[in-house]
Amino acid sequence: MKRAAIYARFSTDRQDIRSIEDQAAICRAYAERQGWRVTEVYADAAMSGGSVHGRDAFARLVADAEAQWFEVILAEDIERLARNLGDIERFRERMEFIGVEIRTIADGEITQMNAALKGLGSAMMLKGHAQRTRNRQAEHVRQGLAGGGLTYGYAPGPSKGKRVIVENEAAIVRRIFEEYVAGRSPRDIARRLNDNNVTPPRGRDWTASAINGNPLRGSGILANAMYDGRLVWNRVAMRKDPRTGKRVSRPNPQSEWITTPVPELRIVPAELFACVQAMKAENTRARPDQLRRPRHLLAGLLRCGCCGSAMAVNNVNHAGRRIYCGRRKEGGRCENGQTFKLEPIEHRVITALHSALTDPRVIEIQLAEYRAERKRLAAESNGKRAAVERGLAQVNRAIERIVDAIADGTMSNEDARKRLPDLRRRRDALETDHAALAPPAKGIELHPAAISRYLESVNALSEALARRLVDGDNEAAGALRELVAAVIVRPKKGEPEIEITGHLAMLTGAELFPSKVVAGAGIEPATYGL
Repeated sequence: MKRAAIYARFSTDRQDIRSIEDQAAICRAYAERQGWRVTEVYADAAMSGGSVHGRDAFARLVADAEAQWFEVILAEDIERLARNLGDIERFRERMEFIGVEIRTIADGEITQMNAALKGLGSAMMLKGHAQRTRNRQAEHVRQGLAGGGLTYGYAPGPSKGKRVIVENEAAIVRRIFEEYVAGRSPRDIARRLNDNNVTPPRGRDWTASAINGNPLRGSGILANAMYDGRLVWNRVAMRKDPRTGKRVSRPNPQSEWITTPVPELRIVPAELFACVQAMKAENTRARPDQLRRPRHLLAGLLRCGCCGSAMAVNNVNHAGRRIYCGRRKEGGRCENGQTFKLEPIEHRVITALHSALTDPRVIEIQLAEYRAERKRLAAESNGKRAAVERGLAQVNRAIERIVDAIADGTMSNEDARKRLPDLRRRRDALETDHAALAPPAKGIELHPAAISRYLESVNALSEALARRLVDGDNEAAGALRELVAAVIVRPKKGEPEIEITGHLAMLTGAELFPSKVVAGAGIEPATYGL
């Protein structure tokens, strides 16, 4: 009796969860008619079929198929498995390679031909649906109806797409515009709003970026044309990254924007709005030497030890670069008001990494982990080989018994013709799997010279990083990110306390260095008190 797994899915949270139950019931009835035993039902609720990324049940289905937990995958329609042509073909090829059959109620066995045809049809249908949705949104915008989510200062109106002004939020919007014209910076405005406990549109606090926004995308309070009584749509286009399945936005050229006057939704007087846009345009005219500031070694890694926010770096001056809490600077909502010199922190981080990676205890742990992993991989590989060889021997013995039974006259040729094809297919599949297996694994010991080369590499890395601190070398910064996930800086009397977290723990061993290394001034290996 073949083992079958059922896969069910529906697309959005607006659909009924009973859709899963209905699909499973139809597939169970089909499996019963075929004489199959259903081992498990895999279900993804409210998940799009446009990509296989992010579907946990589908990922488990593939993993269990590779573990040979069933011989057949059954679904109501191939669209339940995937609606992307590339995803469908990759999935079909993988299942074909490991010997798992794909069946659907609508089409029966899924072959390369019907997978390609159905996949192409699904992809075209998705594209057409997206285009129809965009056309409807464009028509709504031309009618003065909102084409997307809510904007701060507005609430849903009496009918779909209509907006009404929320007066208390509108007053905050006008306050922001007036303070900006009066000479206050977005950071100062955000700090004052936070001090007054004004609820932000989203998140914990008001920030300068939420106020300043992006003129190309029309985001932020100061750049939003809706406050000027204009509904602007199609500033950005959403694209799905095929590597991750995630949607990312890309700015559209201004010629593709759709703008509709909605004077009844104006919050900011026209003169005030125009004045702000002129001031913003003037403020963004940077000098050529400011267009691209050099990156520093720890860019993107520094975190405030008080609130966890990213730390920013001020302009280079006679005293060198200094870092400060970005959250406090943007909105004033952090108690860490200190600034710290960047260069000493960079040197302390490099020294800490060098000491950690060259500690003899760390090297011993690395060797032990290497040997254990090699042993595990060898056992896993040899276990798979033994299982395939046992299965192959069983199939060959079954074939021999049938041949002997025919020769003895205890089995008819008709019965043999029914049983032999399936056994031969299983034998061929097992022989293919056996040929694809890697040779029997053997333990490999590291030569002492490898340890010397490792130490030389660590020294070279430390020297290279130290030489390139000021230059902001991207290659050196990339090498550092292979070891470090974050550098947490905590204010402390005298020198700040620095904690290095992340990837270093995987290299140094969890028992000795559980996820962090403390970089003290004048660091010594003995100071890793964790």
